[in-house]
Amino acid sequence: MTDNRSDGSHKRVLVVDDEDKFRYLAKKNLAMRGFTVDVAEASEEAIAQIYKCNPSVVLLDVMMPGLTGDELVKMITDWRPEIKVIMVTAHLNQEAEEECYRNGAYAYIQKPVDFDKISEMIKEATL
Repeated sequence: MTDNRSDGSHKRVLVVDDEDKFRYLAKKNLAMRGFTVDVAEASEEAIAQIYKCNPSVVLLDVMMPGLTGDELVKMITDWRPEIKVIMVTAHLNQEAEEECYRNGAYAYIQKPVDFDKISEMIKEATL
């Protein structure tokens, strides 16, 4: 693997997922690629983190307790349209994908994720 630590160009990413393992892996892998990474376990925490950290991109799980990813992407893109939201799901579903795009998602990808691909998406989203 090449050293990509400088590729993130200090972009801030918020990872929102109720799975501890995914949050840990995403934070570790994206930080190695030069991104500043914050994490949230639930939608309510994500909203607080957006106020606090001002991310460029939110990596958001579709299926979460409380506010769903669909509801949260709509809220984020209505409130802060400059923030790009990349939806992540363990179960691809065309209807859910279409709903996420209607609600303002930038991208919709399936777990397990390729962090090189996500890194490129983040860079493209923040040009």
